[in-house]
Amino acid sequence: MNLYKVDFTHYAQRGSEDGIFGYIVANDDEGVYEWIKSEPTLPQGGTLYNSWADREEYEYDVYDDSYNVVGTETFKDKMIRLCGEVNDEDADVDDDYYGVTHVGWSLVKEGVTDLEIDVLKSLNIII
Repeated sequence: MNLYKVDFTHYAQRGSEDGIFGYIVANDDEGVYEWIKSEPTLPQGGTLYNSWADREEYEYDVYDDSYNVVGTETFKDKMIRLCGEVNDEDADVDDDYYGVTHVGWSLVKEGVTDLEIDVLKSLNIII
């Protein structure tokens, strides 16, 4: 199991904000993607709403260094490759009247032991 930090950037007309939703334990990046896609309820209140399930099969062009199309990938594959929308330079922030929140993640530690997971849970560090 691996420990991941799930973070966000919120864009709005009056400014933006970066923050951390929390930490989770998952087997791999796909596990983090699936957790975010499930729109989980967060322990600090609220729900991590997103449209990932609706966009999962959207296809995007993949470009080489010379900007030639070399293939396609699904939204899911793109998010796993980039570790979320936070790291997507092409993510849409145009509709920010009510605000747009992009979610992403980063690996904190690989090979987390069961004992470490128990300690992190007991301290309410992991979601």
